[in-house]
Amino acid sequence: MKLMNCSERLRTACVLTVFAAVFVALTVSSYVQKSATADEPENLTAGYTALTLRDYRLDPVHPPFLRMWAALPLLTMRGVNLDTNSTYWLPAQTEFFSQEFLYQKNDADRLLYASRFMIVLLGLLLGVTLFCWARELYSFWTATIVLALYTTEPNILAHASVVTTDLGTTCFMLGTLYFLWRTIRHLTWGNVAGLIAFFILAQVSKYSALVLWPMLFFLLLTRIVRRDPWPCSIGHLQELRSKMSKMLTSLTIGLLLFVATIVAIWAVYGFRYIPAPKGSGLIRLVTQPAMAERIPRLARVMNWVDTRHFLPNASVQGFLAGQALHQKSQAFLMGRVSNVGWWYYFPIAFLIKTPVSLLLLFFGGILLALFQRKVLMDNDLFMLLPIAVYFPIAMVSHLNIGLRHILPIYPFVLLIAGKAVARLWMSRQKMLHIVLGALCLFQAEEVAFVYPHYLAFFNQFIGGPRNGYKYLSDSNLDWGQDLKLLKRWMDKNGVQSVNLSYFGHADPVYYGINCAYLPPTPFFAKGRDSAPRFPGYVAVSVQNLIGVALDPPHRDFYEKLLGSEPVAVIGYSIRVYWVDRPWW
Repeated sequence: MKLMNCSERLRTACVLTVFAAVFVALTVSSYVQKSATADEPENLTAGYTALTLRDYRLDPVHPPFLRMWAALPLLTMRGVNLDTNSTYWLPAQTEFFSQEFLYQKNDADRLLYASRFMIVLLGLLLGVTLFCWARELYSFWTATIVLALYTTEPNILAHASVVTTDLGTTCFMLGTLYFLWRTIRHLTWGNVAGLIAFFILAQVSKYSALVLWPMLFFLLLTRIVRRDPWPCSIGHLQELRSKMSKMLTSLTIGLLLFVATIVAIWAVYGFRYIPAPKGSGLIRLVTQPAMAERIPRLARVMNWVDTRHFLPNASVQGFLAGQALHQKSQAFLMGRVSNVGWWYYFPIAFLIKTPVSLLLLFFGGILLALFQRKVLMDNDLFMLLPIAVYFPIAMVSHLNIGLRHILPIYPFVLLIAGKAVARLWMSRQKMLHIVLGALCLFQAEEVAFVYPHYLAFFNQFIGGPRNGYKYLSDSNLDWGQDLKLLKRWMDKNGVQSVNLSYFGHADPVYYGINCAYLPPTPFFAKGRDSAPRFPGYVAVSVQNLIGVALDPPHRDFYEKLLGSEPVAVIGYSIRVYWVDRPWW
């Protein structure tokens, strides 16, 4: 990377400052209007118990780093109550304990706002990394446009606003490939250090980051077989010429990454094998019937690793739990429900939940890459390979519950789109400049139309978010995030109470919603049951209306409502009906 002069540094600082201000405004102003999504209570509670108690038993399905990162602000707050004497303080009752921690023992919004901002910070880091890479690949102005597309990408904005592991993993995976690209172009201590740092952060953030290993192996192999020298600024070396020297260097980098990863895994679990302080038992998911049924061979291998204490117990068992989950899960696609999913789920989700402008630029960038073979091997391979590897893995997975599971491909989609942006920007034809400007404005319009409901974004290919419920559900649309807006609608329209069928872990009582629960009653509302009130308003989460997570009798229960016209649609995830009498 060439050094920048004062003018370049100034304009770069201006662009990144404007980016940070706009990105923070878009994310924060959105998340303060949203209740907790279904996964946030468990993620935040698991992070806080890991930080304060050094206890990693709470929902070990993900490594604890990003959860601990999100929970860091809670350490500076007074009056955060964690009741380990609760009857729910057992790993088997994670969702009960987490809901109690957030909504009964504490002020949920106070904790959520601070924790969500920690994810926003990772969104800023991701954007800066993307800008730096695009600037080195193309030009300053192309990188600026790519950053603008990133800033208005609704899937990024949605997951930078919630306490989950998806956005952080996306950030660290991009950083890993960026510094590997820099390392292969010029071997320096700084580039290797950046590679190691981002790589180990990815490995302790989500188990899906294991996919980085084959990518690194393949990309280092391409560097070995290339005939041109490998520039080097380590010690007295200026370049590596022979295949042997390149191979030894690549092996050394691989060894450094392996050792650093093992140390990082042990470090994030407090250099302790047992998942909690002395006196607590081990996690033994390998003995559960689901493991023997779904992943018998992997369960035996990981049990061998676990019994020899090669890795912390919570790490091994959490990995097993995640892999078992990937084998079977309820899913919804275009009016159909399945517990094994569809191979074409993620391609369809990508095509209808990605802004139209970005899709057009992305496919244009792919065409340009295919016609530039020399650039393809030098640069484009680093952008295309993550998509070519990650996408098929997602397609064979049975966990079809949200586009967020392929979120790590989006920075690379943006980088490839940058090829088309660069071609349009550098063109001497004014018409192409107008086309580029129109595409950028159209993406800004799409995200402005859906604000602040980024999670429910669907592009104009299917008519926008109002039609999204016909195609996808779960974290693509309804993650339990709109109780606040339901309360706002009730206050605005003078509605004193509703009959509520809610999907999620947030507590309606916390938001002042007076309701009678329709079946099935949420797990946290057992004992609050009251008879439905008719005539009256019925508010139903789209997830329940479609019946994705319900048993057949309850699915049939809401079928008539699904075909009725609602009086209001709250954030695209809750539909409100006026009902004179019980429809069942």
